[in-house]
Amino acid sequence: MSKRIHFPLWLACGLPVLLWIYTYVEKMNSVFNGAEVYREHGLVENATNLFLLAAIVLFLVCLKKAEWLWEKLWLLILAVGAVYFLGEEISWGYHLLGYDVNEEWMALNDQKEPNLHNLTGVWEIVFDKLPRQLLSVGVVLGGLLGVYADRRESWPNRPFLRRLIPPGGTLFVAAAANLVSLPERIGEHLFAQTPRWLVLGNASGELKECFLGLFILFYAYGLFRLFSVRVGK
Repeated sequence: MSKRIHFPLWLACGLPVLLWIYTYVEKMNSVFNGAEVYREHGLVENATNLFLLAAIVLFLVCLKKAEWLWEKLWLLILAVGAVYFLGEEISWGYHLLGYDVNEEWMALNDQKEPNLHNLTGVWEIVFDKLPRQLLSVGVVLGGLLGVYADRRESWPNRPFLRRLIPPGGTLFVAAAANLVSLPERIGEHLFAQTPRWLVLGNASGELKECFLGLFILFYAYGLFRLFSVRVGK
């Protein structure tokens, strides 16, 4: 059986907590100094991009090392999904290069950018809400399966399935991604206007994407370690 990968506590839990604290510190700075904190190139947004870029590289390395067909297919899906996530985050290079966009496309896009998740109508459901919800649920399920697999040395009994289950240490960041907007939602129900201190500096949606990107990187690194050990043998 493949040996499970375990992340140190400071990484699996400490890094997400530090990022979460940072966004509140950033918000407090704006409350007292009046500075604008929502931006496209902030620390949280750039961290998301770096997490996804590193994950893509690791998925591709694992894909090259994989031997089973199902492993190859799953790794290909993971790599393509991470590319889509990253591409949409940077609007397929628009944020970096600032190239011209067709006016007809701009009219269909809420943010006037060359991405798919900001399209209006039914396309918003197809390219934004549906993938976002599937990923949000998927990371929690993956984290739970990881915890169970960590405790059951013989489960699942097929080696390639056991390898493809995320490490149990990913559950914390998966849960954080789904809970990060909870303070703002509570504020919306309890107060006529959500208190400024409850609103995250980079907006809860941006931090959620960062946590999702971190989960993907943890998963990719865990796979990389497992595939490297197997090839080494």
